[in-house]
Amino acid sequence: MLSDRAESRLEPVVLHLDQILEDIARGVLRVPAFQRPFVWRPEQMLDLFDSIERGYPIGSILVWETADKVPSLIEVGDIPVPEAPSSRTASYVLDGHQRLSTLFGVLRRLGRPPRADDQREWKWRVYRDLTPRSDAERYRHHRAAGSPPVPAPDHFLPVRAVADTLDFLAFSRGLELRVGRDRAEQLVREADRVAQRLKTCKLSVIRLQGGDLDQAVEVYTRLNRKGVRMEADQMISALTHRPGLPTLASRIDAIVESVATTGFGELPRLAIFRAVLAVADEPDVMTPRWESVAVRLQNKLVNAVPDAERAVHEAVTFLKYAGLQLARLLPYAHQLVVLTKFFHRCRNPSREQLEELRRWFWVTSWSGSFAGANSTTLKSALREMREFAENRGTLALDLAAVQPMPDAFNLNSARTLAYVAWEAGELPKRRDVLGQEFDVVQLLAAGATQAYRPVVSGDSRPANRLILPTIAGYGVERSLLDLPLIQRGFFDGTVLGSAGAQEILDSHGIPRAAWFRLNEGRGDLFVEDRTAYLGKRLRVFAAQIGVRLGDNLEGVADDDSE
Repeated sequence: MLSDRAESRLEPVVLHLDQILEDIARGVLRVPAFQRPFVWRPEQMLDLFDSIERGYPIGSILVWETADKVPSLIEVGDIPVPEAPSSRTASYVLDGHQRLSTLFGVLRRLGRPPRADDQREWKWRVYRDLTPRSDAERYRHHRAAGSPPVPAPDHFLPVRAVADTLDFLAFSRGLELRVGRDRAEQLVREADRVAQRLKTCKLSVIRLQGGDLDQAVEVYTRLNRKGVRMEADQMISALTHRPGLPTLASRIDAIVESVATTGFGELPRLAIFRAVLAVADEPDVMTPRWESVAVRLQNKLVNAVPDAERAVHEAVTFLKYAGLQLARLLPYAHQLVVLTKFFHRCRNPSREQLEELRRWFWVTSWSGSFAGANSTTLKSALREMREFAENRGTLALDLAAVQPMPDAFNLNSARTLAYVAWEAGELPKRRDVLGQEFDVVQLLAAGATQAYRPVVSGDSRPANRLILPTIAGYGVERSLLDLPLIQRGFFDGTVLGSAGAQEILDSHGIPRAAWFRLNEGRGDLFVEDRTAYLGKRLRVFAAQIGVRLGDNLEGVADDDSE
C-alpha cells in the first residue's frame, strides 16, 4: 500500500474554500503540468456552484506536498498564478483540478467587463439569478454582445462578487440605483443568503506528504480505478511525463487541433492515442493495463508522436479522397487507427493500394467489421494492414456481409454514418425551398443530428430524412408540397433563372414519382420510391469502387459506432 511507505503518508483535513483559493493565488497550491487541461463544459461549472449552495457533497481534493520543484501550469482558470515560493514546500493538485479551476477562475476574476469578441472569457462569468424561473436555473452564464457589451440583467448576481466584500457592496448599491430601494432590498437579502452559503463552504482535502513524483503519479493513475474518469492518453501521459518536456496528452491535443484546422473536424482523442501506440509498434492498442504500456514503451511512445502526426494527416487526406469529408461521420474510430498504421509503414502508396484501401474503408463501414471490436480484432487488423503496406499480403474483405442501406436513421450506427457520408458526396450541392444552393457538408459540420429532418412522421428509414432548410414555421413535407411551380411548366425554372421544383428535388435525390406520391398523401410510398432510387445510386457507387452488392441492401442500424 502506498500509504504504508515510510517516505510518504496520507493526511485528511477540512479547509475553508477561501483558504484554498488564497493558496492558489500565492502559488503555494499548484496544478502539475501532467494534469489534463481544463475540459469542463459550461453547464458543469454551473452545477458545481449549485451543488455548493445546496450543501451537496462535491468530493475531496487530493494534493501532494513536496519540496521538489514540479513543472506546473502558469494559469489556473485562465488566471495567471505566480511561481511557487522558493522558501517553502508547495502542494500539487492530483485530483480536483477541474473543480478548483472552476472555483478559482470564477471567484478570483477581476471585475472588468469582458470584451464582446472574447470567446473564452464569458464562461468564467457565472451569475446567480436572484429571481430564477425554476429551481434548476439558478446559476447562469451571460454572454455579453455588442459594443459596449450589454450588461447582465439587474437580478443577476456576479458570483465573483461573493468573494470580495467591496464588490458585493458595489453590487448592492448599484442595484438600489437601478431598481429602487424596495426591490433592491429583496434582491440583496437573497444575494446575501447566497453569499453566506458560498463563503462558508469547506472542502475535504487529502494530503499526500512526502514521496517522489513516481509515487504521486501512481496515486493519480489509481484514481481511474476508483470511478474518476481519466482518458487513456492522460494516464499514459502522467506515467511517462518527463520534467521540461511536453506531455503526451498535450501533443495529442496538438494533433487533434491540427487536423481540425483543415476543416475535417476533431478526431476522437482516444483514436489518436491508439494511433500513436500503433506507430510505436504496440501490438495491443486496446489493453486496459496502461501502466505496463508506459513501462514497456517509455521514450519510444513519445518519440513516435511526430511519425504518428504525419501518418494521421495522411490518413485524413486519404479519407477525404475516399469520400469521407468530416471526422464526425467516421463510422469507426478503429478505421483511423488502422489507416494510420498503413501510412506510417507506406509513405508512397501505389494507385492500386489506394484503390484497395478505399474499397476496404467502405466495405468495413457497410459490413459492421469493427462492431464490438476487441483487442484480438484490432491486433489482427493492424497486422494485416502492416503486411499490406509492405506488399506482403492482401486485405481480406467480407463482401458477403456488405449492406450499405441502414434500416433506420440512427447516427450512433456506423452503417448510418457511412450512409450519410456517401449521400453527402453523392449529392454535395443542394437547394433550399427558395431554390438557393447550399453546401451540405457545411451544414453537417454544424451538427448532423439537427441537419436531418423527417419528411413524414412514423417512418425511421433514411430515405425519409432530408437536409432541407425551410421557412420558419414550415415543416419539410409542407415545404416540399409548396415548391415553386409556374406557368411555363410544372417543374421548370423561372424566367429569371431561379431553380424550379425539378432542380430542387434532383438536388436532394427525390424522384419526380416520389413527389407525386407525397402530393397524393401517400407518404409511405414517397419513402418507398426514394429508398429504391437511392438504392440504385448506391449500387452504381459500389460498382465504381469494385464492390458488387447483393440483392438485399438493407442492414441493421445498431449502436455500434464508437
